Amino acid sequence: MERYLAFVLVIGLCLAGALGGLAATGVVGLPDAGLEDNAWGEVEEERIEVITAVWIDNPNPGVELDDLAVEYELGMNDVALATGSADDVAVPSGNSTTELGTDLEYDRLPSWWASHVRNDERSALEVDLTAHATVGPLSGSPSHTHEDEVETDLESMIEETLAEQEGEHSLSPADSEGGTIEPTVKIRDTDAGWGEVSEERTELHFTYEIHNPNAHPLPTPAMTGEMEFNERPVAEWEAHEVEFLRGTYDTNIPPGESREITFVAELDNDEVVEWFTTHVDGDEFTEAELRAQLAMHVDGETVTIPDDGDAISCEYGVWTDIFVDQRSEIVREHCEFVPWASPDDETFAALGATVDPIEPNGSIGGETGDTDEGGEGPIAVES
Repeated sequence: MERYLAFVLVIGLCLAGALGGLAATGVVGLPDAGLEDNAWGEVEEERIEVITAVWIDNPNPGVELDDLAVEYELGMNDVALATGSADDVAVPSGNSTTELGTDLEYDRLPSWWASHVRNDERSALEVDLTAHATVGPLSGSPSHTHEDEVETDLESMIEETLAEQEGEHSLSPADSEGGTIEPTVKIRDTDAGWGEVSEERTELHFTYEIHNPNAHPLPTPAMTGEMEFNERPVAEWEAHEVEFLRGTYDTNIPPGESREITFVAELDNDEVVEWFTTHVDGDEFTEAELRAQLAMHVDGETVTIPDDGDAISCEYGVWTDIFVDQRSEIVREHCEFVPWASPDDETFAALGATVDPIEPNGSIGGETGDTDEGGEGPIAVES
């Protein structure tokens, strides 16, 4: 027992001596460091700088360190977007802040965008920071992780624009063998959503429930439109480029029946990334504009929805808060009809989306072939 007490006494004296030695040299402990803030720095073409503010707590009174090393990594949805390090960081005694700058990995932004869309327009933001310090005989690498969530709602913005087309549309008169006809189209419901996503392309699905209240059939419509962010086109689709999710253009909507049609358009992810640069440069604000138009070929003439060659055009303000401390929302500014270049006759001829001619009894010449792409029956919903 006496030997044990003597051993403990010796160890205690050694520790006291060591601590006394550290205290004599002003060394109390290792510094700690963590993330204070992130901000956007310089923005140029294909370059976005990230400024990371790091807080550092040096607990050693009167001791200034000049060799602290800091490493950090920023990612969203597990896609590493920025990594950086700084050596020989000077740290005064007490609490201080230092700023470190690095560039986003521009070529990884398409991967992040694809992950953002696949995750219902949500991104998990994560910043990992590690400080490597040596103070006298002490050394260590304290680390901290900051997590946040980034959300957008572009899908709802697109849905709102399509919804402006809902209702009954009396279209421009078309001359037929049975006389002049004035087709009427009812758009009963609309919807929009993301389709397949890759690192190169993002699909957009536009869905319309279209009812034919006429005594004659109506052709399957074609769709044109565009989407601009900060006056930069991120998607443009021409009638001859837009495909169906299912079915084909060479089908008709019989009198008194309805069809649910889903058009498939594509965004080029590179265009989305180029827009993102303008979004960051504008303090995470974007002026967004969407235009959309349906068109039909009836008895040799093109009629449009809206009528007279117009398109529906809606403008929105889009705010996000990835690094900027502000609201994150989308606000509709206004919607209006604007002149638009309608598809030409050759487009409809190539698609087969036409009803021609309309007979005096309201029927049409030839077969309508109102079946799905597998030929198993009509593509229609209850009227």
